[in-house]
Amino acid sequence: MKGRDFVEPGRVLFHQGQPTVHQLWLSEGCIALSQTLADGRRQIVDIIGPGGLVGIALGDRHRMTAETLSYCYIERQHADDVAKICTAIGEAMKRIEAHTVLLGRKTALERVASAILDLSKRFSRPQRAGSESRVFNLYLGRGDLADWLGLSLETVSRCFTKLKRAQLIDFDEPEIVTLLNLPVLQAIADGAASV
Repeated sequence: MKGRDFVEPGRVLFHQGQPTVHQLWLSEGCIALSQTLADGRRQIVDIIGPGGLVGIALGDRHRMTAETLSYCYIERQHADDVAKICTAIGEAMKRIEAHTVLLGRKTALERVASAILDLSKRFSRPQRAGSESRVFNLYLGRGDLADWLGLSLETVSRCFTKLKRAQLIDFDEPEIVTLLNLPVLQAIADGAASV
């Protein structure tokens, strides 16, 4: 990569175990960071959105695989921009802390509600003023969501159907989701309500 590159969906930027070279700055798009076990099981560790740093060197080899889930604009991160790097690392730490609680203590429905709330903040589409709903691009397929949330594909699909039937979310196309009732979704994500 040189300068600012336009990258198509489904491209692996680097593989787990490859030597570290450069940190990458995501200016637009969505990237999944994952680890794969010897038997092929994959755990998505983090979803990176605009403003995120990818390929933070924690040794001489990448600990994760980075794959684009959408069209992306990516540039090399210069090591001299310390404030920008620290901010990106701080945001990543907050996401990791929240993900740890999600995987360790939340029910399937709470996990899905938490995930769509998080993703809707980071990948929101422009809305008309005064709109009480939130529309976002869901760059993760149901399988990706399952690998991120530690659930089966069937469980993720059932949770989406349950939330849609309860009129909390809507989608005609799986990649464009509308959140219809943010307070109730937040209550479900927090474990304070159910459907």
